[in-house]
Amino acid sequence: MATNFLKTMENKSTLIESFEKELESATTNTILDPAYRKKKFVLWTVRATISIALYIVFWEYNWVKWSLLLTVPLSLFSVLTIIGSPYLLKRKIKRTKKKIDETEKLMAETTSE
Repeated sequence: MATNFLKTMENKSTLIESFEKELESATTNTILDPAYRKKKFVLWTVRATISIALYIVFWEYNWVKWSLLLTVPLSLFSVLTIIGSPYLLKRKIKRTKKKIDETEKLMAETTSE
């Protein structure tokens, strides 16, 4: 019985380590990377510039004017996502790390008792 408990504790330790590795890779390979965000912002700028040019060229058509009601909010949402998501993701990662630390402390307390 004690062997099963030790195996379970080892599995939990490796699970916590894998969570920490996953969080670490998420912080380096996602939108938190400044180069990635810069690339996304440049692509957004190109897309917005092309959209503006097309609106100028085809402004005489009535449906083009109505499509602005959809294009502008989606474009603003896109740029706000590029700007705001790193902040939200950092907060979420901090909360997750805090929960992992709490779990480690709880595991350490249960193994010492």
